[in-house]
Amino acid sequence: MIVRRASVEDAVSLQGRLRKADYDEVWAAHGHNPDEVLVACALYSTKLWCAEVDDAVAAVFGVAPSPYIEGEGQPWMLGSDAITAVPRAFVQCPLEIIPQMQKLFPVLRNMVDARNTKSIRWLERMGFCIAQETVPHGPFGMPFYEFYKEEELCVL
Repeated sequence: MIVRRASVEDAVSLQGRLRKADYDEVWAAHGHNPDEVLVACALYSTKLWCAEVDDAVAAVFGVAPSPYIEGEGQPWMLGSDAITAVPRAFVQCPLEIIPQMQKLFPVLRNMVDARNTKSIRWLERMGFCIAQETVPHGPFGMPFYEFYKEEELCVL
């Protein structure tokens, strides 16, 4: 797996190939076409990266300024089923990226669909704190967990 800086074109190349869990999460959170939300997230992000597996974009991830709290960043990642082909690499590569995100935004915060158990476990491995209780989120009021990371201090 190769991780590199990405462009909106990388997000476009991932359209139509999102993992079912990611597709469902984006739909629940936004109520819009997940392929369109993917590109919007890429456009709005301050920094953007992608992971390639076998010369194809397998995931796009970035950090965008929070529209709710000034100075906070919203990390996000959407991927294809190809990310499961290299699980060890996919756990190691973000460990280099997250500190880069925190140089821009010392506080990182976002939401994860409670049904997306693989993503929740991955976020925990990346050092994010996961709220203990779900909250209704998005246009359908689906249960989501807040996840949070503040430099090396986690408080929820």
